[in-house]
Amino acid sequence: MNSYSIQATTKLLVSTLLAIGLFQLATQFRLPPASRHAEQSTSTVVISAPIQVLMYAGDRFLAANLEAMRVAAIGPAQEEALAGYRARAHGLVSQLNACHEDNLYLANAMLSWGGSADEGNTILQRATECRYWDEMPPFLLGFNRYFFFRDFDGAQQAIDIAAARSEENSTAFQHMSIAIASKKLNDEKMAAAYLRNQRDEATDQKLIKRLDRRLKRLEGLITLREAQAHFEKEHGRPLAHPNELLSSGILDKPPQDPMRIGYEFIDGGFRLKALKIGGMEIR
Repeated sequence: MNSYSIQATTKLLVSTLLAIGLFQLATQFRLPPASRHAEQSTSTVVISAPIQVLMYAGDRFLAANLEAMRVAAIGPAQEEALAGYRARAHGLVSQLNACHEDNLYLANAMLSWGGSADEGNTILQRATECRYWDEMPPFLLGFNRYFFFRDFDGAQQAIDIAAARSEENSTAFQHMSIAIASKKLNDEKMAAAYLRNQRDEATDQKLIKRLDRRLKRLEGLITLREAQAHFEKEHGRPLAHPNELLSSGILDKPPQDPMRIGYEFIDGGFRLKALKIGGMEIR
């Protein structure tokens, strides 16, 4: 074996030992799990971005790709138990490579529509800044700000960025911005169309099942909002309590959220309930 081969082998061995050592060190200082279920899993460790970069010899893009593949492998049956892990993992990929295209779309579908809209928007904000040529991150960010938070100014600002970047959809985005300002945007149907399109274009069966659950969750919200509109038109007054939809006979039973997160009635309207995830440090 020549000296070059010996040096190369030595470097590989040192790198391997260093990676193993860093991994063991990282597991001692990992972010706290989001739930008791996540704590029981040995596959939910999210190693910090600086250590990941060291583990992969300074290649943050490789680290981002591998972490994105790892979080994409979560099965539908694990969703509730690993919600905190998913949020931390997608956030880590965003830290390593904010331009990561698969991560921004998957994070928006899995986080934003899975009860973690705030975490999803953080990733979309990073993608908007990194992918300065791309109209989609600011469009998704703007829509989420409007749909989940009723942040009209923030939504318009993001949609206007999308309009400025787009060649084919600029006029449509401008119309959307005006609709947000006038509070006449049919956001539920747009959201359902987005999720349905994502589901229909997916090829991975696990992803299709996860997206279908989110779509059914959103359809439950649409059912509640349509029932509320029916009640208010019929009785000529605002809905005071969700139980009135049952007592009036408009609904036989409340829609069931397949993700078991649920819905909430706030400020006179129904919304998707948000998850409370502890230990989040992705911003």
